[in-house]
Amino acid sequence: MEYEFRRDLYDQPEAIVEMEQALFGRWLGEELGENRLQAGQVLQQAENLLTERRGQFDWHGRELSLQLDSESARVWLQAESDPVDLDDGFGLADDACEAGLEDFIGLLRGWIAYLD
Repeated sequence: MEYEFRRDLYDQPEAIVEMEQALFGRWLGEELGENRLQAGQVLQQAENLLTERRGQFDWHGRELSLQLDSESARVWLQAESDPVDLDDGFGLADDACEAGLEDFIGLLRGWIAYLD
């Protein structure tokens, strides 16, 4: 997963993530923002799933939801999609996206480091 972190015109952090997974960048900037505590909690859940290789973690924000399992991370617009739709191939471009769990952990670690 390719990404870049920067500040917008209002000095808010934003993540620019490659097109197929751009919704992860929006999730970081809009849902987590500069909340290091919440970012750390999500990171801990993701690392636990990677280590234990079982279970699931769901996180619901204002507009975007996140679902982690032992292999992948999914983000979707709450009003537009359901994570089950990913399995059917619907809404992958704009309404939802998926990445490997290890890639997601790398992205989230990078975000936390950028905020520090």
